[in-house]
Amino acid sequence: MFRIPFHRRLTALCLAVLAVLALQPAAPARADSLPVEPAPPLRLVSYNMCGDHCPMADETPREDYIEQQADGRSWNADAIFLAEVCEHQFNALQTALRPKGFNGRFVRTRTQSAGICKGYKYGMAVFVKGPVVQAVDFTMTTNIANEDIISPCVETYLQNRAVWACSVHLFWGGVTQDYDGPAVRAAEAAKLAAQAKTWHDAGFPVLLGGDFNATPLAKPLSYFYSAPLLGGLGAFHEADETDPAYFSAYGCAATETACRSGENTFVTDAKIDYVFFSSGDFRDIHGDVQPATPYSDHDLYRAAAWWPDCGLPGTPTAGVIRRDAYGRIFRYAGRPDGTVAPACEAGFGWSGMRTVARHGDFDGDGTEDLLAIDAGGSLWLYPADAAGQFSGSTRRLLGTGWQDYDVLLAPGDFTGDGRADLIARDGSGVLWLLAGTPAGGYAARVQIGTGWQIYPILLAPGDFDGDGKADLIGRDGAGILWFYAGDGTGAYAARTKIGTNWQVYDAIVGAGDVDGDGRADLIARDPSGGLWFYRGDGAAGYAPRAQIGYSYPAGELIF
Repeated sequence: MFRIPFHRRLTALCLAVLAVLALQPAAPARADSLPVEPAPPLRLVSYNMCGDHCPMADETPREDYIEQQADGRSWNADAIFLAEVCEHQFNALQTALRPKGFNGRFVRTRTQSAGICKGYKYGMAVFVKGPVVQAVDFTMTTNIANEDIISPCVETYLQNRAVWACSVHLFWGGVTQDYDGPAVRAAEAAKLAAQAKTWHDAGFPVLLGGDFNATPLAKPLSYFYSAPLLGGLGAFHEADETDPAYFSAYGCAATETACRSGENTFVTDAKIDYVFFSSGDFRDIHGDVQPATPYSDHDLYRAAAWWPDCGLPGTPTAGVIRRDAYGRIFRYAGRPDGTVAPACEAGFGWSGMRTVARHGDFDGDGTEDLLAIDAGGSLWLYPADAAGQFSGSTRRLLGTGWQDYDVLLAPGDFTGDGRADLIARDGSGVLWLLAGTPAGGYAARVQIGTGWQIYPILLAPGDFDGDGKADLIGRDGAGILWFYAGDGTGAYAARTKIGTNWQVYDAIVGAGDVDGDGRADLIARDPSGGLWFYRGDGAAGYAPRAQIGYSYPAGELIF
């Protein structure tokens, strides 16, 4: 909103919300939180930056505060919705966030902004950690109190899933001789909700975040909240609607599962900032308002959710896991047709790991585990939780001195004793076997081969020839694929050529039984980012390749 003098701004806003607030007891102190771990993996931020207008308790740029939300060591946001942002602030954030994978969209909403943005343009912005496929600056009202009400909206891929995301700022005014502010807001909300429905009907999840300038029970919000919430006409769930600590303040019983309510976000002790998730496209949605900052008269609002098919118990192990350039890991589960499901984020902060391997169910809890060697040579076990997440808070140190190994393989039971083993290659090409022990560790290493430096790519595909024993595969520099049949006692047979021209791939994964036919399969990535499926025949061979994916960037680790 345009920053008229602060006392006049409060007067205008209070006229719009007074009838609701007068009926409500004071909201309780914050009773919930949304910590970095174990918050759901899709993470959003909404913040009204107050342009350059709000007096600041310190001179730390507001942009720094927003940039912190995108840091993988902080909130690790996927999308950031900004209201009342100056163009110079947007430009600074664009520069800071691009190396983190973000793209932004700015739209000017006010023609006269010299007093608000120090001569720069003033408007709205949205940042997304993904490409901007297309953008729409959706206009709801023009030239009201010298401002256009416009939402910058982008189609993007968040965590490799297509969505529409819009930054929202509904009209801020109250009732004057020139306009009826609440009626204007309601009309704007209806327009935006209708546009969101168009995208949703076309199969896109939709995310809306920003300053709606109305409290939860006000009419504009009815167009977004879904039934059966009181008066809900829309098809969205708000991030904080399930927090019972705020139900009573809005007339809901503590026994209800959702309410048009939530934590206050504005200096007048009102909730006017929201993040909405389209119904049916997300689950386990949560929201939390961060402690007040000296940068704005709004508090920063965080929201998080799961994709509906991610984080479910019994997470499958077949498929691909990818580590992106920012240290996040994503699971792509196998499907019966040989393709892989859309990405499910399974952890972050993995950029410091040199080598990673999938270890099956190492700790016997029914879920897959990962092993990783960090830059210092420490070997870590990452047990997956029931939701398939690999968290730094639960990792376990298995050993040190692993810095000499450039390849780590988890072949399963390579020795035939019923325990999972490890195979590692050192920098001189020596292959070492570390047999699993009854205590859950590994025996002293045993040399099982030399000359393995000839393979730029090594993988442990499991039982690739159908004899019940774990095998190995290597691809040499000429692109020949070689198969080593395991003998079930910690050794292997002489190599057999099973393919040529595999130099076209920069990564090959022993992906397990991707299609569920009982045979181990292979997945490979070409340098252009194409993903290819090779259906195993159970006899150390495979069917012709089929492309199953695009935009899996070269240079990123897949395993």
